[in-house]
Amino acid sequence: MPALRLIVLTVVCAASLAFGQEELATVDKAAPTFRLPVYNAAAMGEPKLTMLGIDRYTGTDAQDKKTRLVVVSFMASFCGPCKKEMPYLQALHEKYRDQGLRVMMVAIDREEEGQQKVAELISLNKVTFPVLKDRFNIVARRWLGTQSPLPSLFMLRPDGTVKTVHRGYSEDASALLEKEVLAALAPR
Repeated sequence: MPALRLIVLTVVCAASLAFGQEELATVDKAAPTFRLPVYNAAAMGEPKLTMLGIDRYTGTDAQDKKTRLVVVSFMASFCGPCKKEMPYLQALHEKYRDQGLRVMMVAIDREEEGQQKVAELISLNKVTFPVLKDRFNIVARRWLGTQSPLPSLFMLRPDGTVKTVHRGYSEDASALLEKEVLAALAPR
């Protein structure tokens, strides 16, 4: 009888894990939703904002109806290319926000020291787009899986589906990214 209980328990646990597991963020699929604490609400001009999710910009109930493209980048304070990407994303945000571009960054630092470095990078780069805190990496695992290079960048359509995925960093990434942003924002 104990062996049968163990088998039943194993099957129930496996089924519940499989049922609760969501797909990773994949091109042409709905991006996993999330809501995370905000690092820089005051810099965004919303000092009372504590939590933010992609539902602000995507989906049928989006608060921001002017969104035409959302860029979500995953970063960490220990990632050199992520540090280079942050001011570039701020420049894109400033240049194209009136045309419907929305930028979000998700920092995956777990330790207080890393979180403090992220806050310093935000201040140093005068970042006014939302930077969110994924301290327990729950959102990162849902979007990236267990192993993915940083930075990893996703472009989302207003309906919440993933348009493009870029994993890792290359020297021509900024030129490619701006071309893709311009193409997505082009009038139809």
